[in-house]
Amino acid sequence: MTFAIVIGSYDMPQFVELQLRSLPKIFPDSPILVSDDLSQQSAEIRDIAARFDAFYVCSNTHRGHFAGDCQDAVHGLAFAEEQKTDLLLKISQRFILCAPAAREVLEKYFSDPEVWLAFPGKIHPGSIKRAESRFFSNFSTVTDFFCIRTGKLAPKALKELYEGRVADQKNRFDTLIEPLWAYIGDVTLAGHAIRMPEFSSHYPGRAPIYLRKCQQEPGDYQVFARENGMEEFLPLLVEWRQMSNSYRPSPVFI
Repeated sequence: MTFAIVIGSYDMPQFVELQLRSLPKIFPDSPILVSDDLSQQSAEIRDIAARFDAFYVCSNTHRGHFAGDCQDAVHGLAFAEEQKTDLLLKISQRFILCAPAAREVLEKYFSDPEVWLAFPGKIHPGSIKRAESRFFSNFSTVTDFFCIRTGKLAPKALKELYEGRVADQKNRFDTLIEPLWAYIGDVTLAGHAIRMPEFSSHYPGRAPIYLRKCQQEPGDYQVFARENGMEEFLPLLVEWRQMSNSYRPSPVFI
């Protein structure tokens, strides 16, 4: 079973480097694309991608949170088709897969040919470490990480579906990326989408197979970074709205 991987990035080169150091240990020989939303750190992110022999693509202007996330998946779907892999793995920059068991879980689910799309399960509010991130427990569909079978959703179809939702929006929630993927799972790919509880909560007593910013402490990322050769690592785990007064997640047509 072959994987292509797309990492959605914005303004956080250290997290991109950690991804590119760690993912090949779990997915050796899998092609990796860094899909970057333009920022003041894009030149550094481009150089990191080149240093680790990853593909890189960057927007011409800052797309914003939801549009950038959708475009990451569009890029990834096209990339997986071009690379002729069985599956596409879409990973947000601060979601880290940290154990080979993560691949084993994915291969177990996708050994069923009727599984085309797999998301993490719903996040329990009690597992969220910081109050500003509690809203994640409201989402029935979590999209910081998912896997989709190549060829089951065309890149252009995804782009047009999201543009249509933005153009016809009744309220700002119509522009959220989570409802978009919930619709794809429930309607577009109905009967072929599943949830993976292994990626929504850690198994008690076992080492984690993933790190998620709202469920981890900074020290968890620092330990993992040191294990992957990064002695100086600053894990910024706060939400974007806490980092920038100009944060505007919803896209508009211009």
